Amino acid sequence: VAAGRVQEFACFTDYDKELVCHWKVPAQTNCSKEFLLYYRKNFFNLPNRVCIPENGKDNLKCTCTIYPDYFVSGLTYILALQFNGTDMWNYTVIPALVVKPRAPKNLAIGKAENGNFNLSWEESYSPSSMLSGQPVIYEVKYWRKQHPTEVSVKAINYQAKSFEITASSLRRGYDYVASVRCNYTDYPAYWSEWSEVVEFHYNYQVTAEDILQMAVPVACILVMAVSVICYFCFTK
Repeated sequence: VAAGRVQEFACFTDYDKELVCHWKVPAQTNCSKEFLLYYRKNFFNLPNRVCIPENGKDNLKCTCTIYPDYFVSGLTYILALQFNGTDMWNYTVIPALVVKPRAPKNLAIGKAENGNFNLSWEESYSPSSMLSGQPVIYEVKYWRKQHPTEVSVKAINYQAKSFEITASSLRRGYDYVASVRCNYTDYPAYWSEWSEVVEFHYNYQVTAEDILQMAVPVACILVMAVSVICYFCFTK
């Protein structure tokens, strides 16, 4: 019965401050009363410490957050999940293999002289963090605010904290929304969540190209009209 109450047990870490483990449970489960998660480091003969889980927002998941003293590549945790006083199973997790980085922060956007938009952001790790300065790739997505399903996603496979959104990929007169996420290539298990969004507006400005596009059909219509008039004049 106990084993049937737990599904999809998994852990991930920001590799800086916390290791989060969660598992799916039936509705009306009281996580803090029914479960305990014991944990210890594998290379120290230390007593188990305990984490009391909390219910997730949807009440269909239990979540336990462990705050390690430090992170190193060889660190391994031995976990033991207990349900109503009964040991269910042991679980081994290596934080370096389940890194889910924090999303980029401080998104900003500005218009460049060439009419494109420069999107910039910052890394969410301080210089003392394990991930600070590590090779990282980003994904940028942007979409018209009124059409959130029509999303453009661009991969940035080089070290950069900015991206130029070309005006040619946008439609004039619309509000746009942009977001960024990251993945550290030496710790590739998970992408971060998408960052907080930034919004911008692409103003409608008539360009020489627009004038040319409008002038050509108008000129064709005028030529045809003059030709018709001349034809009738000559026939009379």
